Amino acid sequence: MATDEPTDAPGRAEPAEPRTERPLPPTAGADDIVRRWTLWAAGAGLIPLPLVDFAATSGFSLKMLRDLAAYYDVPFRADAGKAAITALAGGAASPLLAAGVTSVARALPIIGLPIAIATGPLFCGSITYAIGRVFTAHFGSGGTFFDFDPERFRDYFQEQVEAGKTFVRNRRKGQPQPSAPADEPS
Repeated sequence: MATDEPTDAPGRAEPAEPRTERPLPPTAGADDIVRRWTLWAAGAGLIPLPLVDFAATSGFSLKMLRDLAAYYDVPFRADAGKAAITALAGGAASPLLAAGVTSVARALPIIGLPIAIATGPLFCGSITYAIGRVFTAHFGSGGTFFDFDPERFRDYFQEQVEAGKTFVRNRRKGQPQPSAPADEPS
């Protein structure tokens, strides 16, 4: 059926090209990135200066996001990464509060340092692990920094903090690590 209407008339939108889905890489490489930066952050938990461990952990988390973004071919900007981490962790008061208390506990005479050494790597590592797992799930589903919805991942983040604690504890004990992470959010 022919029409007399021009197809390039001003104000008329051309039909959108069908969106081709880009193939996403398998998560094994992303899992390696998360594990590596989790271990760096856990090591930062041993820094004996209050709040320096927390700052180092934040830096490692940002570097991890840079590596995950590169792995998933997602454009990375440090300011967007910082905002995403802040938005995600901002609603996770209990893990962050515990990490902050652990960091400040270093200043307590006599007992502060042993407490911090016992718990610092666990908290720093588990928070980094959880951030990595959330962004592996988000980037793995085709997301970017600009469409990241921290509310969607709030419960998953809390679950992954616990999984991160298990990861760090098992690593300390020299136990083998599972190859697959806990279920990702739907």
